[in-house]
Parts: sequence; C-alpha cells; structure tokens
Amino acid sequence: MAFQVDYLEIRSKNSDYAYATGRIRGLETYLLGEADFSRLREARRVGEALEILSKIFPYSESLRRVEREEDFEAGLEEELRRTYLNLKSFCPEPDLVDLFWIQYDFHNLKVLLKVHLQSKLPFEDLLSSAGTQNVEIFKEAILKEDFFNLPLNFKVLLERIFPLVKENPQPQFIDILLDKELFWWISRGFQKYNDHFLIGLLHRLIDSFNIKTFLRIKLWGEREELYENIFIEGGEIPGSEYQKLFRQPVEALVERLHNINYKEAIKEALKEWEEKESLFTLDHFFEEDILNWTRKGSYITFGREPLINYIFLKQREIKILRGILRRKLIQC
Repeated sequence: MAFQVDYLEIRSKNSDYAYATGRIRGLETYLLGEADFSRLREARRVGEALEILSKIFPYSESLRRVEREEDFEAGLEEELRRTYLNLKSFCPEPDLVDLFWIQYDFHNLKVLLKVHLQSKLPFEDLLSSAGTQNVEIFKEAILKEDFFNLPLNFKVLLERIFPLVKENPQPQFIDILLDKELFWWISRGFQKYNDHFLIGLLHRLIDSFNIKTFLRIKLWGEREELYENIFIEGGEIPGSEYQKLFRQPVEALVERLHNINYKEAIKEALKEWEEKESLFTLDHFFEEDILNWTRKGSYITFGREPLINYIFLKQREIKILRGILRRKLIQC
C-alpha cells in the first residue's frame, strides 16, 4: 500500500516525453539480466568474459576497439559515452541528462587535483572519457593552475575550491569536498523542473551523501573542523545537525535515525567497519534505496521517470561489469 501511495503521488505526466519513453522502452530490452552476469562470472579469465560480452549488443559496438583484455575499462567508458550521446539525441530536456553524467567530470577533477597536488605518477588510466567535458581541457587547466579557458560553471567552481584543496590536499578531503559540490550542482539543476519525482530522488541522494560522509569522517578519526559546513541541507536530518553529532559517539547517528528506515543499515555498516573496515553494505543499501525510488519509472506511460530509471539501471550495469572484470584481471 505504501508503494501505491507513492506511485499515485507521482505527478510527472509530461507528453513531451512520449517519443523519448518509447525509445527508452526499446533500450531497456538490451539491459543485461542476471543470467548474463552469471555467465560472465563463470568465465575463467577476462578475455573469455570479454568474448561473451562482445557478442551482446550494444557491447558488441563499444568493445570493438578493445584489443587487449587489460584495456576493458576503455570499452566500458565507451559504452557510457555512447549511452550519454544517445540519450541526449532524443531527450526533450538534454540538460537533464547532463546532470546524471557530470559525476564523471567530477571524478576527473578529483583525479587531476590529487595528482597535481600530491604526485606526478601516471594517471591517464584513472581518467574517465564519459563526462560532459573534454578531459584534456581539464587536465591542462589544473596542471597549469589556469582556469580561464574552462566553461564558466567549471571555471567558477575551480577558482573557489582550488585554494581549499591546496591548503588541505588530503585525498579524503578532496573527495568529500567535490562530492558536496557535485550534489549542490545536481540540486540546483533539479530545482528548475519543480518535479515531485526529482525532489524525492534528490532527498535520497542527499541522505546518502550526508550519512556516508559523516561515518567516513568519524571512522577515519579526521579533525572535524576540516569538514565544517560540508553537509548538505535537504535530507532527513538537517545538514547543520551532523556538525553537532560530531561531538558524540558515532552510535548517536543511529539513535537520531530511530524512526527512519536508515537505522538498521547504519547499524550493519558499523558492524562491518569493526570487522573489515569497510562500508560496502552501506553503499549497497543506498544504491538499492535509490533504485527502489527510480523503479517507478517502469510504471509511467511517459515522463521523466522512465529516462531517469534507465540511466540508473545502465550506470549500475556498468558498475557491476567493471567489478566482475576487475576481479578476473586480479585473479590472472
């Protein structure tokens, strides 16, 4: 019944998306299923897995130029890039697609800032070619500390944060600071649509960021003053409250969420941290929580929901493939 109530509250019935939704339904038929992932997991080595994948459309196109098995990342990046360009070609609101791909731009900024401020080791393999911006332009701007030729929004961003990361070049700080900027960017982009579905998605994304950030800082034992004002407003707990919770044991967050469905997930995460110093289960929980929200796109005749649901499913598919292939490469 709770799901039905949520579903009836969805007001996105945008006729502009009639054609786009038809295209999305077609693309959904090519998403990999559990049987496909099982075949790939059973493959004995990366080359065998890639051979299986290269016979499945659209990976038959994206992997065409991958000659060495250790270069599979380039094929996955090509599939992300191809998906991005395809969706933008028929989406009536292409700027909305950008909001779900700028994470790859921010990933590139993280890599380049860390390399520039900490080491000169080879880093090209760590960069993503799937972002909305040319990574070579980013690279030149950061390595020269000259942001003049960047698009205005990225120019303003780097001029504001560069002094901060130069003062504190620790990888954790760079990651968290840029993650916050990414969520603010997405939040501002969502606001112009005044869409119930996007607002619900944004709340879940903010909760995911705030809770994972809080736990990582606390469990790392970082100085809390370095992360002042790092939390975002708009989630189940006001961003300002996390700063107060810093002064209390980490378990205080569990009590603060006593009537919210995150409580058990956080308890499991703390147990996992004690045993393995990992927060994998928490990452998985929020990934599923967000997908449970976007999955409503499967029941909408036309609107933004099917597009966004497909984007999250496709990005998760690439993530699963990357995990399978990386593990096989290590095993070799």
